[in-house]
Amino acid sequence: MNIIFKPFNNLLIGLVVLNLFNNCVPETEPDPPVTQKGYRPVYASYEEIRTVQTLSPQALIHPGKIYVKGDFLFVNDVNQGIHIINNQNPVSPQPISFISIPGNVDIAVKDNILYADNATDLVALDISNPNDIKLVKRIMNTFPYPKFPPYTNVKFECVDPSKGIVVRWEEAELQDAKCFR
Repeated sequence: MNIIFKPFNNLLIGLVVLNLFNNCVPETEPDPPVTQKGYRPVYASYEEIRTVQTLSPQALIHPGKIYVKGDFLFVNDVNQGIHIINNQNPVSPQPISFISIPGNVDIAVKDNILYADNATDLVALDISNPNDIKLVKRIMNTFPYPKFPPYTNVKFECVDPSKGIVVRWEEAELQDAKCFR
């Protein structure tokens, strides 16, 4: 019986000795960080993003979608909000107000309710009186969280939702960027 286990014992001892030598590796310096151009997310707090308010008329910067309801125009200003314009006299439209809705890109209207995206949320606004817009409802986290920049074949700093909502991307020198699109 002892003859059968003797080769096994020698093999076991050899593996233990080999493993001891294998763990004795000289220390090496870590690779220096790689710096390259890429994109870094710029965050806003959830509280800032979810603040919808009616302001005085603002200049139209990046016009998007337009919705006509009666004598009024509702003009999206991409990522900023919605301009309300009295168009009773199309020759001389009169700005009424601006609804600040950060992250707004799309709008739709049914009856007297205007629906708008507010970054990741959907908001419903009562527009029955265009001079007094009211927030009726908010459905949180309706839309996907922005996880990457709107560019392709680029490195970028990975998004961290705990820092807030990504409101834009800035070009930057990144060290060891882990994300790529």
